[in-house]
Amino acid sequence: MRSDRRTLDRLGVVNVAGSALRDPLVRGGLSMGLAVALIGIAYGALTVDGGLPVWLAPLLGVVVLAGASEMLFVGLAAGGTSPWLAMVAALLVNTRHLPYGMAVRRFLGDGWKRLVRTHVMNDESVAYGLAQRDPDHARRAYTIAGLSVLVGWPLGALAGGLLGQVIDQEAWGLDAVFPAVILALLLPALHESRLRLPVLVAAVVSVTAVAWAPAGLAPVLGLLALPLVLLRRWRHA
Repeated sequence: MRSDRRTLDRLGVVNVAGSALRDPLVRGGLSMGLAVALIGIAYGALTVDGGLPVWLAPLLGVVVLAGASEMLFVGLAAGGTSPWLAMVAALLVNTRHLPYGMAVRRFLGDGWKRLVRTHVMNDESVAYGLAQRDPDHARRAYTIAGLSVLVGWPLGALAGGLLGQVIDQEAWGLDAVFPAVILALLLPALHESRLRLPVLVAAVVSVTAVAWAPAGLAPVLGLLALPLVLLRRWRHA
């Protein structure tokens, strides 16, 4: 064991890793990857519990890399909603990336790096990058967090999918994760006066529709409140 460590020391691996971990930007970015990996475990388990294949969650995690949209799509599809309607709902949730793109365009760079940084745009990387005052630190923070989430989220989803095949999800409380995440996304909107009415209307429509709509369709019907958002935004423009 000591000889292995001496070998790594000669190669500079230990020193490089130690220096990287002493960087607060690296530590912060890696902690975000670890946090989303833990949520990804529940996401992967819920995907399998909904009768979907174990590979779907990690594949979406790499290709889409938008946790809220993925969980909404999986939740609706597992509940019996048409995959096309579920995809539309997920895309609407993902429209938040439009203002994200405008906010972080200075972080993206040029060429292939721009493509990579655009792909790793997510809630965590955007928030971490914008929190930095120094432009160079902001770009590094954005990139580190984005790459960390790109690794952690699908790996967590894969682990959760495999675990979901062998554990009782209700006993472990994993079945409550999806509604908890959606609720966490909705609560901040109640603090904005222009979003309060549309959110409440969507909630009323969705809850009412549960009694008569086909399985999985009720949450999609809540999207009928979207024109209220656009109307109120137009009035305040």
